[in-house]
Amino acid sequence: MDRNEEVARVRALIEDWTKAVREGDMEGVLARHTADILMFDVPMPLQARGMEEYRKTWELFFRYSPGGPGSFDIEEMRVEVGGDIAYACGIVGVVGNRVRLTLGLRREEGEWRIAHEHHSYPHELPEDA
Repeated sequence: MDRNEEVARVRALIEDWTKAVREGDMEGVLARHTADILMFDVPMPLQARGMEEYRKTWELFFRYSPGGPGSFDIEEMRVEVGGDIAYACGIVGVVGNRVRLTLGLRREEGEWRIAHEHHSYPHELPEDA
């Protein structure tokens, strides 16, 4: 497969994942992740390791998110692929806020899997800081 096809596969995986988030589809959110997923999220804990902790972060999100359009929409996304490693970064609209999203992916048994997620919320400092 050429680079453009691999980028398209990664982008489709991310689009499927964000659709699952909007729909509150936990199994769809968890699908296509590595067993050793590492996530840095906006709310605590500082980091979530493995599928059990990762699931808990989404249970919290679903508890407070209305779901549907506007609850987790990609506004812009850059995807890079090299060999068995890929990353994506961009801006996601999350319930009226804009957050940064970075994903690290690796190919396992011929399939792309999300191995790392980093969600961050920009914080504006006071002008006198």
